[in-house]
Amino acid sequence: MSLAHRPPYVKHQTAVLPAKFDSTSVTKHASLAYLENFKQKIGFQQLLEETISYNKYHNASFSTAETIDFMVNASIQGLARFNQMDELRRDNAYIKIKGKAPSEKVCRDLLLDLPEQAKSELRRVNKQLLSRKARSEGCRDVAIDIDDTVCTVYGDQEGAGVGYNPTKKGRASFKEKVGILATTHEVVNLTLENGRHHTNYELESFIRKCRLLLPAEWKLKRVRIDSGGFDIDNLRYLDGNDLEFVIKCKKYKSLQLIIDAINRREHLYPWLAIDTMFSVNEIHYSMPGWEKPYRFVLVRKPAPVKDKRQLKMELDVVKYDYQIIVTNMEYLSAVEIFHEYNQRCNIENKIDELKEGFAFDQNSQRNQKCNELFLLIKMVAYNLHNWFKQAVLPSDWIHYEIKTIRRRFYQLAANICGQGRYRHIRYARDQVIERLITGIIDRLRRFSLVRT
Repeated sequence: MSLAHRPPYVKHQTAVLPAKFDSTSVTKHASLAYLENFKQKIGFQQLLEETISYNKYHNASFSTAETIDFMVNASIQGLARFNQMDELRRDNAYIKIKGKAPSEKVCRDLLLDLPEQAKSELRRVNKQLLSRKARSEGCRDVAIDIDDTVCTVYGDQEGAGVGYNPTKKGRASFKEKVGILATTHEVVNLTLENGRHHTNYELESFIRKCRLLLPAEWKLKRVRIDSGGFDIDNLRYLDGNDLEFVIKCKKYKSLQLIIDAINRREHLYPWLAIDTMFSVNEIHYSMPGWEKPYRFVLVRKPAPVKDKRQLKMELDVVKYDYQIIVTNMEYLSAVEIFHEYNQRCNIENKIDELKEGFAFDQNSQRNQKCNELFLLIKMVAYNLHNWFKQAVLPSDWIHYEIKTIRRRFYQLAANICGQGRYRHIRYARDQVIERLITGIIDRLRRFSLVRT
């Protein structure tokens, strides 16, 4: 007699849920409504209309200002390519916020039709935007960090050239030179240059334009530049215009002589330890052809041992790596100059955010004018977002980059419900989101361009 076996239990698969495609209110762009409120408070649309002189045909569906405003919104949302911008155009909730949205062709045609003077006008738009921010915050002294970055191109773009390219050697590229304010990180000016250009190419002219593009309430006090800007003409200009500077020096042989002379006379020039790694020293020196001496701050650290077998040897002489910083500031100690220059390094992080978050490195148009115009529009978008972040978003978000803010605010899923005065946004039931949005609404209601 055999016992019957119980059949094994088989867990039935969960049924695949059917889908319907009839919602006209759900969106991930609803939070742009609060950015639109902010733009209305600062008069952003009016600013574009008053500054950009190019007028489209009378029967055009979208004005120049409306098209640029749309491209600004798309850049803040991370829609860097023109075909990606159509996502906003197809979004019913975005249309509820804005009323209408231009097509990819309208955006491309506008960049092609805009005259050369539109580049200067977009820089004035950026200046006026920063001026309104400055009026709401008050007067202050500012320092500017200047650097450039290589942007590789993958086509036959006008104005590109084969120059220094650390990641794609031998490939054509653009050089984008940017001036970013320290601490608050506004982009004051940028240029799109041939990839063959060096950092020092027309650097003095670039600094002059940065000064002109600053709001009257912000006084430029200090300039910080990498070794690419180490040139006596730049030092003369900055010193002659009462601008403080902190510039890293190139490793010329004449500067190597300074290092050797100091090391031979350590009883006269003692090294001051900053920590277990770095030490500083200083000397006033005039290089050949200079009219006056400048203050040089020397920084050294132990050089890494290339041959691991040398670690077992007792060496009487420790080898060092050196860097030299030139400055005209006498009231700061050598240690403070070292820390001041190191703060300039944050511009590398901001350039990475501009490239990864606002697609500053994507110059896909064949026409250089179109690429530079689109780049300037992205600059305006970045500064608009930066002001909105500082004025309206939570204070502990001040160091968040755009990708984090998109994930946690700009691209939150929501429904736009109601009509007219009864229109409102419905988010998921979540205490974190509720605290965030109610705080933003409160700060928006209290925000004013008039400083109180």
